[in-house]
Amino acid sequence: MVRSSSARSPAPGATVPPATRQGVALLASKVTPPQPAHATVLRPRLVSQLSRAVQRSPLTLLSGPAGSGKTVLATSWRQAQQDGRPVAWLTLDDYDDDPATFWNYVVGALAAAGVPCTDLPSLVPGEAPPGWFVPQLAAHLAALPRTVVLVVDDADHVRDRAITNGLDLLVRHGGSRLRLVLCARADPLLPLHQYRLAGTVSEIRGDELAFTPEENHDLLTAMGVPVSPEVARALCTEAQGWAVGLRLAAAPLKQGASPEHLVTSLAHDDGSVAQYLFAEVLQRQPASVRRFLMRVSVTAECWPDLVDRLCGRPIGRRVLAGLARANAFVEEFPGAPEGFRIHPLFREMLQAQLAYDHPGEVAGLHRTCAAWYAEAGRSPEAVGHAVAAGDWDFATRVLIDDLLVMRLLAHRSDPALPGVQALPAQFPGPEAAVIRSAAALAGGHVPTPADLAAVATARGEGHRMMLRVSAALTCLVADAAAATAPSALLAEADAAGSLVAALPGEERREHRECAAVLSSVRALAALGTDAPDRQLLAGLRSAAAAAQTAASRSLRSRTVAHLAVLEALDGHLTRAAHLAEEAEALASDEGREEAEREPAAAAALAWVHLRRYSLTEAREWLVRARARTRDRDGGPSAAATTPPLLAVLQSQLFRLRHEYDAAEQCLGPHLRGPRLPRWVAEQVVAELVRLAVARGHVDEGLAILQDTTADEPWSRRLRDTVGLLSGAPAAPAPTEAEPPAVPAAAVESSVIRACQLLEAGRVPAAAEQLAAALELARPELLRWPFIDTPPQARRLLRTHPRLQEPAAWLSPSSTAQPRPDGQRRAARSEVAQVIQELSDREMEVLQHLAGMLSTAEIAATMFISVNTVRTHIRSILRKLAVSRRNQAVRRARERGLL
Repeated sequence: MVRSSSARSPAPGATVPPATRQGVALLASKVTPPQPAHATVLRPRLVSQLSRAVQRSPLTLLSGPAGSGKTVLATSWRQAQQDGRPVAWLTLDDYDDDPATFWNYVVGALAAAGVPCTDLPSLVPGEAPPGWFVPQLAAHLAALPRTVVLVVDDADHVRDRAITNGLDLLVRHGGSRLRLVLCARADPLLPLHQYRLAGTVSEIRGDELAFTPEENHDLLTAMGVPVSPEVARALCTEAQGWAVGLRLAAAPLKQGASPEHLVTSLAHDDGSVAQYLFAEVLQRQPASVRRFLMRVSVTAECWPDLVDRLCGRPIGRRVLAGLARANAFVEEFPGAPEGFRIHPLFREMLQAQLAYDHPGEVAGLHRTCAAWYAEAGRSPEAVGHAVAAGDWDFATRVLIDDLLVMRLLAHRSDPALPGVQALPAQFPGPEAAVIRSAAALAGGHVPTPADLAAVATARGEGHRMMLRVSAALTCLVADAAAATAPSALLAEADAAGSLVAALPGEERREHRECAAVLSSVRALAALGTDAPDRQLLAGLRSAAAAAQTAASRSLRSRTVAHLAVLEALDGHLTRAAHLAEEAEALASDEGREEAEREPAAAAALAWVHLRRYSLTEAREWLVRARARTRDRDGGPSAAATTPPLLAVLQSQLFRLRHEYDAAEQCLGPHLRGPRLPRWVAEQVVAELVRLAVARGHVDEGLAILQDTTADEPWSRRLRDTVGLLSGAPAAPAPTEAEPPAVPAAAVESSVIRACQLLEAGRVPAAAEQLAAALELARPELLRWPFIDTPPQARRLLRTHPRLQEPAAWLSPSSTAQPRPDGQRRAARSEVAQVIQELSDREMEVLQHLAGMLSTAEIAATMFISVNTVRTHIRSILRKLAVSRRNQAVRRARERGLL
């Protein structure tokens, strides 16, 4: 609800008449609630909370930093009261820290609210009130027929002990007729600890006064600067819900400032925020405290030992605790009583003030922080401060010795390593060359030849083990980005893996990042080889698991995108769609634009939709996949496998419309280009053969098949299909001893056999075989084998009554949905419990077990000892209640873990 301030504001130029109390002049403005200068928003959650507090407690304390909304909340609550009880208001300032003046104003505020106090005498300012005055006031209030609320705003101006002792007496003896509400920046000098024990105080503090994103959205809208909910949330996060900071953000927004730019640093707006903080917070502190705050502002975390080093004196804990109690934009770390932090906007202002007043001290303070964080084992923070100090020698040494360069290779960018990209090009040394190269690769750029040469030299001749490992992995990623031959890349990965395996501390985060980078390069390089499908799938699954263990969204996005392609080719369409959607979601989380996302993910989704005969969606994803590959020259060998598959998809779409010339033009470049990997070539050859037969060039199709291995299952199925399409007589093929394990091949084999049975005149058997094919294809909604199929199958589907109901889902207008495996659906409720039981390392080992890796191979892949792998396997067997490895994999699949 929006409240306008104009309804109750005095007319322009009007003066507030003074009030008098038995000859003592009182300012009426001090006993009248202030009117806000701008529109405000009613915050029901806080108004309700304040109502409950006033109802149950004699004292309510609104305590928060300057500008946190205490006064606005109190006035909003007062206006919302409908029970008719008097609400007196008193605003204090520095002139009211005199007992007589204070109590005169208290009585005047009560009188202004309609509470008769004629029997209480006026007091002479500067003279001590008689001892009976406050007890008589308490007795007078206790005798009232109804409760009265006294709101004292800016109560932190009261420091005189005589006043606070009187307030304490009033709270204790005012009976049930007085409710005191104090609004203060710092806790008043009252025995709050005793009130808390007695349950006579309610507190609403800064964290509760902070605006929520929804309240901020309402506030900005009320001020005439409507923004999106996302921008409102980001601004709220930047200001940590600080009311004045959010209100001051409206001015630059009204002047046309970009919300996105303002979000990045609200303190760098038109200066309003900094001016407010300087005047209302910093200037009110003693000179020594101002100096203290500026020096410690260089660090985001104020730990006592670090602060003492920055200040040169052991005063940090005491000063920080005092500032926190005073709500001076300093607060304790949640769960860390020794640590403090400064509000980010206040800290930015302090840093700017430090740079202006003492520019020569900034670098030294950052060096102090860098040394302290390095000693504490906080390497990323140490690097950040070293970079801020311009101490590149220290920064490069820590980046290499602690393997922090792996974060750049595994995560593309790491907010914990700010400024690393600014390493000067002329800064010498192999460490600097490695870091510059890794930073360039993380940003999608090519390192300079000079840096790459220095990195290659450090890989083999580095004088430190960590330098050799960092150089080896940087070289490996650079060669992968440069489309190095897969065989050479795999050999290089093996050499780098040997170095990584010799590192100590296998459970360190950096070690997991090394494993993720190596596994990813290996798996993607293998896609450019003729390795069996089973090996390719196992490699990608292991790489995806390693990326997840290392929390690398970038590497996982890339590996699951290519894994989705292989799953789609096999006919596991639901699994492929989930993997591709995960890759898209990870790219979105990283903030990648459409052109920067994985082409393989879009290709997988296009393949899934075409296999389900959702032509509109297939074309949309095909267009997106082609756009993503258009500007990518070179790149990893895995990326080179996507364009031929997109050409196959485009050719199939053209072939559906009988546009055979256009289809042939799609495939042509990939016939004349570099040799394709086996699994990609199979798809291209199959489409070429079908295209030739569709044009009536059966001999041409058979000639293409002559160049393939005749005993390969896919080649045999294709030959049988050509025979059926060309009308050549064919005997029914014998039932395979081991039917294909993947849905696409199994359904295709079943359809071909049904057609052969039909050609042989065995119609009932053909119908049963086709019904079996439909049953195999139904869980995945795999429609394509029944559309791009010999005419015998299409005729049987249209005419045989046995197939009418089983084939109903083939219609694109059908509402049929993919069906997950029954066992997985039944066990879905067990998944959460099992996931909680298995550790991340055990999940990674389980993925490798599913990939049929031996214990030694798992140890080599994860860079851990064989004994450690055996320990993990024993734990997995125990937790899954099985006794053998293959049983563990089966149980994990049943429970949806794999």
